[in-house]
Amino acid sequence: MPTLFVVSDLHLGETGLARMFHDHAQGMRFADLCSLVSRTPDGELLLLGDIFDLTASMPPARGVKEFGRVLDVPLEDRPPRPLPEICASIRENNPIALDALEALCEDAPVTLVVGNHDRHLAMPEGRPALAFAGLSGMRIESMSVRKLADKTVVLQHGHEWDPSNATPTGGGEVMTAVIHHAVVPFLRHLAPRMNVAIDPDRVIALRPEERVVPVLERWLKAGMFERFIDAFVEILVANGYMSRAISWLATPERIRGRLKDDDDLWERAGRAALGALQGSRGIPGKPPPPDILVLGHTHVIDWAVQEGRPGVQRLYVNLGTWAARTSDAAGPVEAILPVFRLEAPDRGKVVATLRDLSNQAKLLQRFEVRA
Repeated sequence: MPTLFVVSDLHLGETGLARMFHDHAQGMRFADLCSLVSRTPDGELLLLGDIFDLTASMPPARGVKEFGRVLDVPLEDRPPRPLPEICASIRENNPIALDALEALCEDAPVTLVVGNHDRHLAMPEGRPALAFAGLSGMRIESMSVRKLADKTVVLQHGHEWDPSNATPTGGGEVMTAVIHHAVVPFLRHLAPRMNVAIDPDRVIALRPEERVVPVLERWLKAGMFERFIDAFVEILVANGYMSRAISWLATPERIRGRLKDDDDLWERAGRAALGALQGSRGIPGKPPPPDILVLGHTHVIDWAVQEGRPGVQRLYVNLGTWAARTSDAAGPVEAILPVFRLEAPDRGKVVATLRDLSNQAKLLQRFEVRA
C-alpha cells in the first residue's frame, strides 16, 4: 500500500510581489521532503491546494490607479497576464522547490488537489501552463479519495467550506489582488516614519487578510489612515467585494467586527469537519463518508478525534500552512512546516502522523487505528 505525504498552502509566488514562501528557507525543506518521498517505497506526494499563489499575481480588474491617486502613489491599472507566463515566473523564482518537485514527478506519483489560489490549474488552460513551467508530471484533482486498509480518506483543500473563497466571486480573490497590487505598493512607497517600523511584506502574512486594517492603524499617521480606509473601501467596491450601500457602513469598528468573524474560520471549519465525520453534515463534492478527513486553507493546524460507537475513532486534521503567518503589526511570524504522513504498515492498521519539518521533523500528533 502507498505511503502518502501531504502538505498544503505553500503559496509559491513571484519575485517583485510580497512573498509568503522563500525558496532558500522553505524551499530547501521542501526539497528534503521530495527526497524523502522518492526514497520511500511506494511513496506519493499529495499537494493539498494553494501550492501556487496564482491569484496574488492577478491584479484587480479596476481601481488601482484611482487608489494610488488618492494616496499619492504612482500606480496603474494593468491587465491580467497569461497563465503560462505566471507559472513560468513562479518556477523561475522558486528553483530549489520546483526543481525538486519536477525531479520527484519522474520517480513517484505527485497529485495536486487545487485550492482557491491555484484553482486555475484545474481548468483547460492549467495543464499547458504547468507544462510550460516544466511541471507536466503532476496529476490534477479537485478532491482526492483514498482507501487504506478498510479506511476511507478524503482530502480537500477546504476553501469549498468557506463562502468567501468557495467561488471566484466570493470576495477572497478580490481581497488578495487588492492587498498585493494596491496596499503593498502603497506601503513600499511611504517615506520612513520615525519610531515606527513598517514592514510592507508582513501584510500578506496576515490571517485573516482583512487584519490589514488594524495593522495599518498602528503604522500610519493620523489623517493618512483615514485616507487609506476611504481608498481601500473604494477599490473593494469597484471590484465587487462589497456593495456601495454596505461601503457606507464600512467604518473601522465595523471592519473589526468582520475580522472577528473571519478569525473564527478555523474553528468553524473544525466544527463542520467533525459534523461530517459524524454524518450530520454533507461534504462538498459528495465523497463517500470518510474515516479520515484532511483539509488545509485556514492556515491553522488542527487535529481532532471524533469518537463514534465503542472502539471506533475518526480523524480530522487541518495541515495549516508552510507560508509565513502572523496576526498583528509587530509580533512574531510563524514558520511551521507541517507534513502529514498516512500509511498502512499492515492490512490491519492505519497510522497517521503530523510532523514539523522546521524543527527536526518533530512529531506533533499521531493517530493509529485498527481495521
